[in-house]
Amino acid sequence: MKKLLLLAVFVATPCFSQDLTHPRDMGLPDSDYTRPDPAEYQLALENGLIAYVAEADQVPLVTMSAFIRAGKVNDEKQGAAESLQDALKNSGPSGTSSSDFKSSLKQMAAEFVVEMHDEWTEITLNVPAEDLDQALPIFAGLLRDPAISDANIERAARSVAPEANDLGGESGAALYEGSMNAAVDRFYEIIYKGHPYGRRPTTDNFNDLRVADVANFHARYFVPGNMTIAVAGAIDLEEITGRLVDLFGDWAAADVPDAKQMPAITRTRAALHHIPSNKLQSWLVIGHDLPPVPLEEQAALEVMNYILGAVHLKTRMMVETRYKYGYTNDASGFLEDHWYGPGGYTFRSYSRPEVIENIYENMMGEIIRIRSEEVTEHEMFVAKGALADGGFPVRYLDGYALTRNFALERLRYGDHDRSASYVQRIRAVSKDDVLNAARKYLRPDNMQIILLGEDAFELE
Repeated sequence: MKKLLLLAVFVATPCFSQDLTHPRDMGLPDSDYTRPDPAEYQLALENGLIAYVAEADQVPLVTMSAFIRAGKVNDEKQGAAESLQDALKNSGPSGTSSSDFKSSLKQMAAEFVVEMHDEWTEITLNVPAEDLDQALPIFAGLLRDPAISDANIERAARSVAPEANDLGGESGAALYEGSMNAAVDRFYEIIYKGHPYGRRPTTDNFNDLRVADVANFHARYFVPGNMTIAVAGAIDLEEITGRLVDLFGDWAAADVPDAKQMPAITRTRAALHHIPSNKLQSWLVIGHDLPPVPLEEQAALEVMNYILGAVHLKTRMMVETRYKYGYTNDASGFLEDHWYGPGGYTFRSYSRPEVIENIYENMMGEIIRIRSEEVTEHEMFVAKGALADGGFPVRYLDGYALTRNFALERLRYGDHDRSASYVQRIRAVSKDDVLNAARKYLRPDNMQIILLGEDAFELE
């Protein structure tokens, strides 16, 4: 009983010693974070293959990933990339049946993912450490010699058939994620219409496709110098390095295809695109294409986007739409660049249909404002600190995050200069730089507005 009374007194007593001093006034030392040295994790084979290996024994798992500079825009015969993706996902290495391949994955309780983007492909295999000896040859076999058959082409062809959606009613799968994804997909369909990034194979393309075409696509792009590998987990570094040399060292070097540069997008006037749906919510996407950003302007663009609409709770858009009026739970901006051509810059929100026009007006008002006036010193302090001392170190927080980021950076740029200079570039951004970035990379007159929901509003 005495213990309960003491506990009640403790809980009821105010905590007068709480320190409410603002962090800027606490005299905290400047961050001394230093990005890890990629050379300490790099294994370079004579055939041009680069691997990054790190120990991460928090859990008894090992994750191995391969990143290949080849995607859906690289195939000379449309459908070859999608058919190869199906072979990697479903057929496994040559000399192994599809059923045995899938049985092995199941037996290891493996997590296996094959993602093919427009310009690059990622293959990731995560297994318990005890199954590493079984998983490594499978992983190497997938990269070097995947089994490719007519079944892969046929299955990939079926995937291009229109899928039934459920955008018309409240029941079904198209809730927040599905409906927002549908709106974002529509945005990219619009800006990439007639562009190589918008190209999709047709049934006729697959009918003209042969196994040899898919094999040629693999042979051209899946070569040692056109990929990087990341391995991290509960591993012995010396042992895993030897295994990688054994599995990949005798792979013959080959010519590395040149990166395929993509054309710019022809800019169009702002327009509203309405996808009718009688759901209880509406989903809004506002944006336009994002041209390739020079290195000297990337930091300013990131700082500007953080202040305006990055995914956190105190952006200008969140304050204006959520905290002032309670219109929505989220209003955020997304910088999505492509490697060798135009990407997209979008702002996304959702809410009940009767306030979606208000959200649009608030978001556009903030876009206009950040192009018209300097941001504040406080906004700069928060954004630069969050990017340089928060988000950037997280990229190297554990062994897999570290190896994955190094592998992708090396594949895309050929070196690690960008990450080495990132903190310094963020710290050097001025208010003038932010204003110039906003005026260059935010184009209200070109905004495409995607509304998935009830009756559309009209643009003024």
